[in-house]
Amino acid sequence: MRLRAVLPRRAVRLATAVVLGLATIIVLPAPAHAATATFVKTSEWSSGYVGTMTVRNDSDVTLTSWRVEFGLPAGTTLGSHWNAQLTRDGDRLVFTNLSWNGTLAAGASTSFGWVADGQGAPQGCTVNGAPCAGPPQVDVTPPTTPGNARYLTGPMTTLNWEPSTDDTGVVEYQIFHRTTQIATTTATSFSMPTPPPMVTTYGVRAVDAAGNISPFAPIHFGQLPDTTPPTAPANLRISGLSNGHLAVRWDAATDETFLVGYEIYLNGTLISRVGGTSGYVPYHGYGTYWVRVRAWDSSGNLGPYAQVGLAVDPPPPTPLAR
Repeated sequence: MRLRAVLPRRAVRLATAVVLGLATIIVLPAPAHAATATFVKTSEWSSGYVGTMTVRNDSDVTLTSWRVEFGLPAGTTLGSHWNAQLTRDGDRLVFTNLSWNGTLAAGASTSFGWVADGQGAPQGCTVNGAPCAGPPQVDVTPPTTPGNARYLTGPMTTLNWEPSTDDTGVVEYQIFHRTTQIATTTATSFSMPTPPPMVTTYGVRAVDAAGNISPFAPIHFGQLPDTTPPTAPANLRISGLSNGHLAVRWDAATDETFLVGYEIYLNGTLISRVGGTSGYVPYHGYGTYWVRVRAWDSSGNLGPYAQVGLAVDPPPPTPLAR
């Protein structure tokens, strides 16, 4: 099976990855439309401004033409312009290169500008059909584990914890009894009928807007000695490439008591701890990537590693013309 994914500056063909084996991906030249466009107001007054749009070639190959489109909000109109040809498509302004500024080497840029009547900035900007800001960034960071998880008993039992932190924000907490999810909440507590006397474990974990999941904070109702580690994650695989990261997925490990989360390693270095069955490792270009994942439980027992290897080879040389 072959998968295909795209990095910001490279198109990549991903060959089959095998647990404990080594697969190969071949980095190919990026498509010529990999560009971004950045807008600034270079001067401004009460009734208008001078706008500058800079087009940059962010690919590894030469860009031979560019086309920037955007709209202006009501109350703002275009005056004069320079360094680009202007046409209109409904209420959208379409700027295309002139004969002398359409070819941009890798990393090169050019600018065009206009005078606007009104203060409205460009809206819905695209360059060569893609968003001017480039592809959206992928959130690869899971929330932190909820802190100080505990319970209080009475007519009702209340689970309490300190809030997790996240680079983009926690959207909910998931509450589990052993392997079964029993509730979600946006608060930092959850009340439930007091369970009958038993030895068992509950857990709470945080989820962010991108679906990244923190490890569990376990809450023990009594605890028997547990020295049995979790099983190894099954079917570890690298499922694609996005914005400078390799996406890693696996099938869940099992544990006799309560599985807290997983550690993800790249070439021997711990990258992150997560509570779900997916995560990310950074992509650095050509080289060999060994990804290892292991589970741990609420007693701190660490399970065996699952491992997958991936080799990133440069593209073959271009044949010489005869």
